[in-house]
Amino acid sequence: MNYVNDEEILIDVKVIRSKGQVTLIEWDDAGRFRRILVPREVVFESKNGRGLVTEESLEMGMPYGVNWEARLQKSFIITGAKIAEQLEVAGIWTKEDYEQNPSVAQQAVLGAAKVILIELYAIIRNIPKQEN
Repeated sequence: MNYVNDEEILIDVKVIRSKGQVTLIEWDDAGRFRRILVPREVVFESKNGRGLVTEESLEMGMPYGVNWEARLQKSFIITGAKIAEQLEVAGIWTKEDYEQNPSVAQQAVLGAAKVILIELYAIIRNIPKQEN
């Protein structure tokens, strides 16, 4: 939720933690959750773990965490056909099969995402400690 205060737009944020003069905040940016580090003084904190920050302060914040989007391939596609293939390999052919073995069905879906998971593991191994 956004608020307008004397021509400044205030953004509702979740305060993750504050340490010293720095606060880690999170907000919903048009459906994507973002986290940044900002000076503690720019966060108007409330008692419920929420706060308000000006739009300008968000723009000047330091991004927090790994930039997954920049590291993952843009070409990953999990098709319905690939999921169907994995369900069949796992023996999930009927509603009853699914109801008796929902965890097997979940593993089949993960199997369809195997290439993505392999790349994710490789990315994690190559991230320097100071970046996480």
